[in-house]
Amino acid sequence: MRARHHPFAAWFKRSLPTRPLPPERQRYFQTLSRLYLIAIFTYVLDLVPMFWLLGDKALLGITLAGLAGTLIAREVHRRGYMGSAVLLLLTMMTAHMFTAIGVYGSGLGFELYFALIMLIIYISDLSQGVKLLVSAGLLALTAWQLMTVGDAPAANALSPLAADLLLVANLTTVSLLFGVILRQLEGITERLELNYRRQANHDALTGVYNRRAMLAEVERAQASGAPFALLMLDIDHFKRINDRYGHKRGDRALCHVVECLRLNMREEDMLGRYGGEEFIAVLRGMSHDEAMGIARRLIAGVRETPYWLDVQRELTLTLSAGVAVNGEVQDIDALVAMADRRLYAAKRSGRDRVCGRDDEMAEDGEGAAAEASRAMMGRAAEEMRLALGSPGRS
Repeated sequence: MRARHHPFAAWFKRSLPTRPLPPERQRYFQTLSRLYLIAIFTYVLDLVPMFWLLGDKALLGITLAGLAGTLIAREVHRRGYMGSAVLLLLTMMTAHMFTAIGVYGSGLGFELYFALIMLIIYISDLSQGVKLLVSAGLLALTAWQLMTVGDAPAANALSPLAADLLLVANLTTVSLLFGVILRQLEGITERLELNYRRQANHDALTGVYNRRAMLAEVERAQASGAPFALLMLDIDHFKRINDRYGHKRGDRALCHVVECLRLNMREEDMLGRYGGEEFIAVLRGMSHDEAMGIARRLIAGVRETPYWLDVQRELTLTLSAGVAVNGEVQDIDALVAMADRRLYAAKRSGRDRVCGRDDEMAEDGEGAAAEASRAMMGRAAEEMRLALGSPGRS
């Protein structure tokens, strides 16, 4: 089904193109986003029925105009023009308050909306100078009108019962709006605090814990006295990826490795980025042999899951790992240093492997040297065979 074309919507979109907001203004955007919905519900559920029941066509018309203005302000806000949007909303609310006071006089609760308008002013992203100027002007106008209008004109005087009901309705509306807005502010503050804590403890690129959080976890694990294993993991030849394919693909490769590691770890295991392409993992309740098995599984998972550079090219990544358990040393720094030392021993012995004991370092080194010697002898023999023209084995 073909979508209908709306000329006004198209014109509005061209006139107010969506503009991105810098991070420092996101807080104001979140704070005010729900405010427009709250105002819309207030118009629909409270103010429109109120003036319809009072039979005041002029105020009903102004209220409907305020509802339309609020809808426009919400769209303006959504497109990133927060200052213009909040000023439009405040203009509608102020016009509604002044008109109601002018028609029914003071003492019926319409002046309470002044406090609500002030609250909106000070939670908006307007500059401090504009906030003070608007507040002072609004305060002066409100005071002047209250002193000028006084009681309601005789033609618009309400019965005592109707006046009391109107006052109660306004008191209830303003109280509820204050409560809802303050609760929204509290929820946004909680989310921002959680986000701040997450940013303080997590790596911005990969989403795993950062170095500080992981070292704190190692301290907690050590203090508990329960067995745990520490893994240091490093991507092999990662500099070549950055140099050959660029840092953007290198960043995606880091995220790819993190996903592979998470898929092969338990929920209670903690993974963090130690620095660059090096990661650290804390495995609680693990013996040395169990941790070695986990490390081999992690390395195999990365090796067997290719990283796609694009739709046609894939790249096989490998890891080297060092394993240490808390029973081997008593000091946290020594434990981290031990796992790191074994990691680089695994790299020296050929990469794509795990080193879990100090005595493996020498053995792996000897094995790597022997393997390199055999490879060199094999290449020399192949070159001699080609030079002599002798056929090779099929």
